[in-house]
Amino acid sequence: MNFIESTNFFLRTIAFDFVNPNKEIRLKFRLVPMVHIGSEEYYKDAFEHLNECDKIFFEGADIQGISKITDNYDRLADKLGLVTQDVFDYRSLKEKLIHTDLNQSNSKDKLEALTFMEKIKFNISTPLTLFFASLFISRTVLAKAFMTSSQEYQLAYGTAHDEEGTMENLIMNEREQIIFQHIIKKIGESSAEDQLIGIMYGAGHMKRIARFLIDRFNYTPMNGKYLKVFDV
Repeated sequence: MNFIESTNFFLRTIAFDFVNPNKEIRLKFRLVPMVHIGSEEYYKDAFEHLNECDKIFFEGADIQGISKITDNYDRLADKLGLVTQDVFDYRSLKEKLIHTDLNQSNSKDKLEALTFMEKIKFNISTPLTLFFASLFISRTVLAKAFMTSSQEYQLAYGTAHDEEGTMENLIMNEREQIIFQHIIKKIGESSAEDQLIGIMYGAGHMKRIARFLIDRFNYTPMNGKYLKVFDV
């Protein structure tokens, strides 16, 4: 299933509710894919969709040195006439938010496990790539990065998301393992409760989170809702 759709006209994400066919399991999950750069309207729509949830598992990797990468998002957004995820109204959801991501403590060993070349990639080459991209970026170029052809190319020639010692493993797999553990704990403690748990995570993580809910706990997706990230 797809959680992001890119065309020559717009980029949009698709949020889904996950419901268990077992009537004794009343706990539901709402997956709301996030993109780091978008329109203010997109983040307002995402907020409204998440505000309906009882609790929200949310991303926010606090990894030493990651700001070298994320600091470029503001520059990219300015170039495109867009904003970054920082405008999302986290404060109004404060009582619902549960951090389910890496922090300075649990990411230290994982950073040290990166190979030498992957540390260069994390600290130097990726930040430089984003910096130079900000000089020439357009909405068309950014939208193309999310198209199916780009995703297939990454799957065919890119680093596997769970290859140990790689930046891809740190940014993708290691973070997903944390949210998987929170899902397991929540289902174990509250499966019979009529609650809606929001999962606010990067769009690139959502397929694996969805597969985890489907394959491990037999959840079914429903109520798909489009959230337009920006017009091209």
